[in-house]
Amino acid sequence: MTLEQKTKLESLGVDLEETLERFVDNEELYLRCLGKLLQDKNYNGMFEAIDSKDASAAFDAAHALKGVTANLGLNRLYLEMKEITEVFRAGSLDYDSGNMERIKKDYEEVVDTIKAL
Repeated sequence: MTLEQKTKLESLGVDLEETLERFVDNEELYLRCLGKLLQDKNYNGMFEAIDSKDASAAFDAAHALKGVTANLGLNRLYLEMKEITEVFRAGSLDYDSGNMERIKKDYEEVVDTIKAL
């Protein structure tokens, strides 16, 4: 992994040392897994569930995405997902709009960064 790649990942809140331990210090494996986030359907699924007023489905999608972001060390996005997941877990769709805006911004930044790697 280049210094530029590391810098970009750290800007997303990734603690590379801690995260790479989960990937047995295999940077190539980590980057491959990170790239698979682009194929994950949970982000869009969460919004579809919100549009359908389905808190249970929103919870399922948000919870899955929270897990993926945690495993990939995307700490900033993970913390935002953690907050909204608890709202959906309670069966509510009454989430903080600021939280959702941060999720959208952080997710977009993660996607742009992955594509640039």
